[in-house]
Amino acid sequence: MRIASRRLVLPFLPALLAVFGCASPAWAQDGLVLYGAGSLREAMTEVAAAFTASEKIPVTTQFGASGRMRERIEAGEKVDVFTSADLGHARKLVQDGRASVMALFAQNTLCLLAPARAGRIDSAGALDALLKAGVKVGVSPPKVDPLGDYTVELFTAAGRLKPGAEAALQGRAVVLDNPPGAPPSPSGDYYLDALNDGRVDLAVVYCSGRERYAKLSKEVAMVPFAPELQVGPQYGLAVVKGAKPEAMLLALRILSPEGQAILARNGYKAIGLPQGR
Repeated sequence: MRIASRRLVLPFLPALLAVFGCASPAWAQDGLVLYGAGSLREAMTEVAAAFTASEKIPVTTQFGASGRMRERIEAGEKVDVFTSADLGHARKLVQDGRASVMALFAQNTLCLLAPARAGRIDSAGALDALLKAGVKVGVSPPKVDPLGDYTVELFTAAGRLKPGAEAALQGRAVVLDNPPGAPPSPSGDYYLDALNDGRVDLAVVYCSGRERYAKLSKEVAMVPFAPELQVGPQYGLAVVKGAKPEAMLLALRILSPEGQAILARNGYKAIGLPQGR
């Protein structure tokens, strides 16, 4: 394991010792609850299934915008592990005394989601496509969804490359939200819905969704932004105060080579895979 990965795991060791010292069958029978960012649905579902298969501990999962999931924890919902699409929401739980520990567990990149009608777009031309006259850009709501915050950073980076680009992009941004209680998405994805019905012409999404979008529609392409426009999405997990002892095992499973391999298969930049393997 890389040195950086060791640093991430070391803070867990005291609690890990407690797991092996005081875990009881009763805890395991109750199972664990994991809340996660919507973008993590496929990866964390797979991690949870692998954990249950090996540890015989059921894991119940729920997913949504990271900010909303954090607020549900703050409101008192019983959760063991929280996996956020940023570090800020996990850090806030720790700072407010609602979580015992947090760690970086994955990274992502931003992509342009473009329908076939937009024509061929490559990474070098992604910014020009966004700045084309009349183009409406689908974005996530900042503060509520980390993707929205990363998109704000993307627009700022665009402004450094092309004077006036930041203001232009902000002016054509269309916020796309999927709040609790919203009707089911006809296409299976609310960004895709907005592209299909013409509310937006392009959208900013996570590149980890490439396989998911490929399954949902053959009429959209995923275009990574150029390196100078990448703002480095970072994902953080937190073990919630009062969590069952086995919650630390689930957190460590996410950080383990097995968990990191699952994240890598799902399009994330794993931060804890052994070198040369």
